[in-house]
Amino acid sequence: MRTSTVARRLAASALLPLTLTGCGLFGGGGQHEYGAQQRAIKVRKGAKFTLSLPASPALAEHWYLADPWPNGRVLKYRGKREDIHGSPKGVTGGGEGTEYFDFTARKKGRTTLKLLHCPMARCSSATEAAASASPVPTATGTPDDNAAYFVYTVTVR
Repeated sequence: MRTSTVARRLAASALLPLTLTGCGLFGGGGQHEYGAQQRAIKVRKGAKFTLSLPASPALAEHWYLADPWPNGRVLKYRGKREDIHGSPKGVTGGGEGTEYFDFTARKKGRTTLKLLHCPMARCSSATEAAASASPVPTATGTPDDNAAYFVYTVTVR
């Protein structure tokens, strides 16, 4: 077989996963993850997706789903889970991890969802933060040392 033919076949096979997933623009039937920076999410009806956020529970850093919750006709909230890695040997109070919020796109439409980032025990729940005398700002950047709401717009097509 000629080298150019082999190269074309290899290139085509490398592009196949991108073709099957729609180039990552819209969630298909598989599971898709979005981070703290990706606040405009577009998925297809029936798609499952996850918000994947950095957390350090050993340092009292957590995330909470906050009111107002997303429109239940558009999104189904499937729950929260954690993947926490322990401290390196000899290090006390370390450990990094990820908190995941899982959703399924139910119906075409648009909704917002709001997550509260609580670093270093600045808050212990979304309810507590909402009742606080000092308002919690909406984040415009990445998670930092201050409590903040991260607002996501989800469009289901």
